[in-house]
This record gives sequence, structure tokens and C-alpha cells, in this order.
Amino acid sequence: MRTPYLTPVLLLLCLLIAAAAAMAEEAGPPAVEVHGWSLTRYYVDVAVNDSISDTGVISDKEEKSFLAWERFSLSGLARLPEGRQAYAEIYLHPWLPHSDPTFLYLESLYLDVPADATTTYRIGKGRSYAFGITPTYGARKTSNYGPLAEAFTMDRALGVQYLHKMGADSVNLGIFNSQRVGGRYIGMTADEQLERGSLARTSVLHLCDRDSPASRSGELETSVRYGHQMGDLNVGLSGRLGALDSTDAAFLARNFSNYNGTNKTRLQYGVDATYKRVPYYGTFEYYGGTLGGIGLDGYAIVVGVEPTRDCAGIWREFSRACKGLFVRYTNIDVDTPTTLRPITWDTSQLAVSYVLPIKIKQAPLIKWLQIEYERNKEQPPAGASEIPNDVFFIEAFSAF
Repeated sequence: MRTPYLTPVLLLLCLLIAAAAAMAEEAGPPAVEVHGWSLTRYYVDVAVNDSISDTGVISDKEEKSFLAWERFSLSGLARLPEGRQAYAEIYLHPWLPHSDPTFLYLESLYLDVPADATTTYRIGKGRSYAFGITPTYGARKTSNYGPLAEAFTMDRALGVQYLHKMGADSVNLGIFNSQRVGGRYIGMTADEQLERGSLARTSVLHLCDRDSPASRSGELETSVRYGHQMGDLNVGLSGRLGALDSTDAAFLARNFSNYNGTNKTRLQYGVDATYKRVPYYGTFEYYGGTLGGIGLDGYAIVVGVEPTRDCAGIWREFSRACKGLFVRYTNIDVDTPTTLRPITWDTSQLAVSYVLPIKIKQAPLIKWLQIEYERNKEQPPAGASEIPNDVFFIEAFSAF
């Protein structure tokens, strides 16, 4: 196995060994917890091939259903003296080619240091809690991330976070290595796409923040979120300020005709709200900003009924305590002239996700099935066709 694959694994193992050694002589709970999970999906009638003319007209579309092992996660939580905690997590994406540059991704590696009962400093790499709604599974509800989260809140951040909560108020601050300006694909992007070489014709690239470990930005950014709890409703205001480096500027110049090549401003802001009253759930997010003068803004709404821990079995009669149903609508607008490059297109997505918790003695690792559908729409220039990038899959979530 080549060095790029070993690096995150060794980091995780070193963390666990060090934590175990530090706690070996202390009484109490185990020093280290190790967990993992995997996603296995059956994609139904997904566009896997087509042909596209110079005018953007699509023909000869082919669809296929197939099984894919999407990803595997391994994580370790180490409890250290004086209330400190260390956490590490790696992802394995088996469908990525080995030269991409690796199918292993260091998702998190951080140390939490409590300052007092209300304040914690987080040092290292992990999810950012200093801008918007952090799109953990419990917050996004769908298995796939939505386009708005991909654009603003999904990718991991490297830096220092100040996490403070006092009563109904919370203030989270972060100083991070700036995210890269880049893109992510809306639609099916796993192994079948890459094998057939049709990724650009059956998915749509959209403008995003990216964590790029192999190409870190040379700039820093500051970020803050203020939150306030009002009964079952939590509302938040966020802001983020940074700068673009020469690599970011080159990316914008290649893709956007209205980029002037000199504007290096990176400014983002947002408002969010989360409503929770079991079994009902809802969120609203609006984020906007400018990347070198290229305006980008959008919103997402999630509503649903979430399952509880009372589910007794897969064949139980319909009950809101046993199953979850969630609907998300997202709309993103890019302030740029529309060209045949999909990254310049405005996009929207309607996602519906049905969650069925499972308790089967013969398969104790399977936690739930998730049935998910995405209807993706774009606004291409006149004369061009929308990309066939709708997605429908059935997913088994397994964990230990």
C-alpha cells in the first residue's frame, strides 16, 4: 500500500495508542472508544451514459440499476485527563480510483480542551460549528448532502474553534485555513460514472467551498455564529470573512467570464432556524456571499417526521415512532452570465427521504434502511438541455 493511504490510518492509530497509554493507570471508563459505519446503496434506474452535442443537446441516454458500496468510516474517541477529548475519523471511498490521489480521507483529527463548564476550544480538523447549521446526519436528515450544504457548510475545516454556550445563547468562533473555491457534482457520482467516463454528462458541477488537503489555501478566514434557543426553535446568524489566493483566482477565471482576475474578497453570511418537537422537525437556511465578486446565494427548507428509539421491528405496523419521512427543497443562484459550463447554472433540488429503523437478530449491525429520491433541475442557456442527473437509491446503514 502506498504512503498516501497509510498516513491517515497511522495518525488515527497513533492517537488511540497515545490516549490508551495516558489513561492506563487511571480508574474509570475505557480510555478509547472505536466505532465505524458503512453505507451500501442500490441505485435504481440511474443515468449512466449519454451523448451530448456541441450545442448542449443530450441524446442516447442509458439507465442502469446496480449495487455500490459507497463508503466506510472508522473513528476513535479518546478520553484524556482534565476533561479533554481527542477524536479522529477516516473515510474510505471504495469507488474512487487509487490515484485520486487516495480513496482514504482524513475526515477529522482534533483535540477538545474545556476552558470551563460553558466553553470548549477545539483544535485541529473537523466540522465547523462557526457558520450556519452544521450538516451532520442528524441535522440534514437525508443521506446525501444538499447543494446548499455542499456550497457553504459541508466540508471540514482546519483551525481553532471557540465553542461557548450559556443558557439559551451560544457563540461559536473559528479561525481556519481558508477553504478552496471549487465545485461538487449534483447527481450520481459513484463508481459506475467514473468507470464509464460520463461523469460530466450525467451530473452537474456547482460552485462550492472545498476542503482540499493536497492543495491548501494560503489564506486564513474568520467565522462566527450566534445562536439563540426559544423553546423548540433555535435561530442563528453567521458571518465569514477571508481571502482568495492565486489558485482560487485561476479557478474563477477559467469558469466565470465576469471575474476580473483581481478581486480576492471572500465574504459569506447567513441566517438559519431549526424547529424540534418530537416527532416533528424542520429547518430553514439562507446563505449568501461573494467569491472574488462572483455572487452566490441560496436557501434550503427541510420538513419531516423523525423516528424515535421505540421501533420494535421491521414489520411493525405504520407508526410515527418507527419511521421517518423528510422532504428538502433547495435553490441556488449564481450571479454570472449563463454559459454551456454547468457551474454557471442556477440549480434547484427536491429531495424526499424515507427512513426505516431495523432491529433484526440475524443482522444486528444494520441500523436502518433509507429510501431516497432527488429531483434535480438546472437552468441551462437557451438551446441546451438539462443534464439527466436525478437520483433514486435504497441504502443500508450499518454500524458498530
